[in-house]
Amino acid sequence: MQLQSYMLTKRLSLADWNSLIQTSSRNGFFSESLDIYSSMLKAGLRGDNFTFPSVAKACAKLNLLIDGKKIHAHTFLLGFQQDVFVQTAWIDMYSKCSELASSRQVFEEMTTRNLVSWNSMISTYSRFFQIDESLGLFKEMRVRGFEPNSSTFVNVVSGCCGSSWVLRQGLSVQCCAIKLGLDSDLLLSNSIMSMYVRFDVVTVARSLFDSMVEKSNVSWTTIIGGYVKLCDFSEAFSLFDQMRRELVSLDSITYVNLIHTCAEIGTLSLGSSVHTLIIKCGCEHEEIIANSIVSMYVKCGDLVAGRRTFDSMHEKSVVLWTSMIGGYVHCGHANEALTLFQSLLATTVKPNEVTIAIALSACADSASLSMGEKIEEYANFYGFQSDLRVQTSLVHMYCKCGCIEKAKEIFDKVSDKDLAAWGSMINGYAMHGKGEEALSLFEKMQKEEQIVPDAIVFTGVLLACSHSGLVEDGLKYFVSMKRDFNIEPSMEHYSCLVDLLGRAGYLSLALKTIQDMPIKAHIRALVPLLSACRAHHRIQLAEFVAKRIFDLEPQNAGNYKLMANIYASVGKWMEAAQMRGLINDRGLVKEPGWSMIEA
Repeated sequence: MQLQSYMLTKRLSLADWNSLIQTSSRNGFFSESLDIYSSMLKAGLRGDNFTFPSVAKACAKLNLLIDGKKIHAHTFLLGFQQDVFVQTAWIDMYSKCSELASSRQVFEEMTTRNLVSWNSMISTYSRFFQIDESLGLFKEMRVRGFEPNSSTFVNVVSGCCGSSWVLRQGLSVQCCAIKLGLDSDLLLSNSIMSMYVRFDVVTVARSLFDSMVEKSNVSWTTIIGGYVKLCDFSEAFSLFDQMRRELVSLDSITYVNLIHTCAEIGTLSLGSSVHTLIIKCGCEHEEIIANSIVSMYVKCGDLVAGRRTFDSMHEKSVVLWTSMIGGYVHCGHANEALTLFQSLLATTVKPNEVTIAIALSACADSASLSMGEKIEEYANFYGFQSDLRVQTSLVHMYCKCGCIEKAKEIFDKVSDKDLAAWGSMINGYAMHGKGEEALSLFEKMQKEEQIVPDAIVFTGVLLACSHSGLVEDGLKYFVSMKRDFNIEPSMEHYSCLVDLLGRAGYLSLALKTIQDMPIKAHIRALVPLLSACRAHHRIQLAEFVAKRIFDLEPQNAGNYKLMANIYASVGKWMEAAQMRGLINDRGLVKEPGWSMIEA
């Protein structure tokens, strides 16, 4: 206010006002730029072609579309509609405020255009990944006699993503740049390399990288990120070592790529080493790095280190809170996740829809119905009730907590159901033994909504068939999964099928299913068959299956206990005693049974 009062009392020239506006805008004080412009108008002066580009830039940076439109109308009334610099500034402002149609309208109304105008409009289309339009403008500007510069090519290439046709167009653009002698431009080379990485053509990107005489930090980060994307982690770290040997400065993106690599390969020692390097560089408190470190420790199973990093952050964003809460849920510590969520609610940071969805997952895992209901109330109060992720998590939570009707009530209110929402409700019916309802919903999902099921949904369908004894349906869907949807059955699918056949008494067929599996027999497929042997008193088959289980899990006392109970169920007390004796002889300890109640 003091600055504005001072400016109003002084008789500043238009050049002085322009200098103040441009200086504020150049230094990133965009709100101040608009305040100065407002004071200039109050002083009785009108802007010129030096004023409005800076003002338009301020509106774009602050995403003030309505204010930008008002000032644009003002420039129109002042007769600047033919000024190429002013109009180009408005093209950029509308673009950054996501008003593509308005950008194109300003561009079309320009009677005079320069190279910057064309570049700005091409950049607008690239920002929205409308490659056809940006390439069309690129060709038109050349027909009209404008020779593109490096910025033009960067703008075109940055929008290249998607199909192989787009990649071919990007290659053509690169060839055009080489013909014009722009292939040595560092910014353009980085953009082309980034395009190849987006299309997973990392070998070509590497060739370009190796041929570059000059490399920037962005060059190294881009190619390392390409190898990380392809899960070629050894090459990513090899490049990182080379980067350090050549004393290239490291930025947050480089560290994030390396941390992501450590998380994917699950190497805690390597992740800790990268973390140590980050601490030495003094950038461990940057939000994007801290989030990555927490996620890395969680994926590597070290919650203590993850929590230590979380606690060391003085300013915690909602993303960091969400990462730590999600880490507890991922590692099966639902109660700790809910405790941390309650701590979040006591701060000034407000959870977002992702945080709410993760907290509801924790309620589902801990069967905490009352806490889930409170979180639902919170979500409704803050307007998250229509978010699809929150709705899907609510369906899952109520199903896991035994409230299937409440889950169905929420499911029916979801206006635009995706595959995850359908899958949650189908799986909920399966858990509650409502096989007919689950299959009916599955058919409705495909026929009425035209949603293609995935492997997870088929697991729920097979589970529903297993729990309801729907053998024919289960076999039909198991065959359909691969035949009609090209989904290779996983161990979960085979386990459900074995359980289905075993429960129905088709033990020989269940055993044949295990023997014919294209993947190695897993304990999850054998244990359901052993349980079925107990239910149907098939001792010889049980002994055969038990031997294979003992070979796979020799230290699991529960398997010996199950076999002892099978012997006892048919009166073979001596064999039962011998089996129990093995538990003591091998020093095994059976985990005691437990039930969960909500206090």
